[in-house]
Amino acid sequence: MLIKRNSNAYLPSVFDAFFNDSVETNENSVLFTKPDFNVFETDKEFIVEAAVPGMEKTDFSIEVNDNVLQISSEKEAKAENKEQKYYYRGFCYGSFKKSYSLPDNVDKEKISANYEQGVLKVAIPKDMEAKLSRQIKIS
Repeated sequence: MLIKRNSNAYLPSVFDAFFNDSVETNENSVLFTKPDFNVFETDKEFIVEAAVPGMEKTDFSIEVNDNVLQISSEKEAKAENKEQKYYYRGFCYGSFKKSYSLPDNVDKEKISANYEQGVLKVAIPKDMEAKLSRQIKIS
């Protein structure tokens, strides 16, 4: 079973709805929000999916360090309109970081990821030879 390690939340989730985690820019309507994640298990692998529409493959970083899978992204949206004089102009930044502790029965060398139609999918194959538990003989 995968275990959620951290959530990158700086305020309790009660405040998320009030402050609304998303920011929209008027120039090009890029919407940044914390992605929703699905985590599930099949007989052969664990799957982590993130709904992240409007991103590119190159916007993501996926790493495994010390048995922790970390998925992160950082993106900046800039719009240029040279015909207008700006009295106020804001930049929009979006980022997230999600970490999961991996169980001992996964093959870290064969973890794969793809991004298609706004969904990032990370497949974590199980190592069928690894045993999660063993019987200990008492002498």
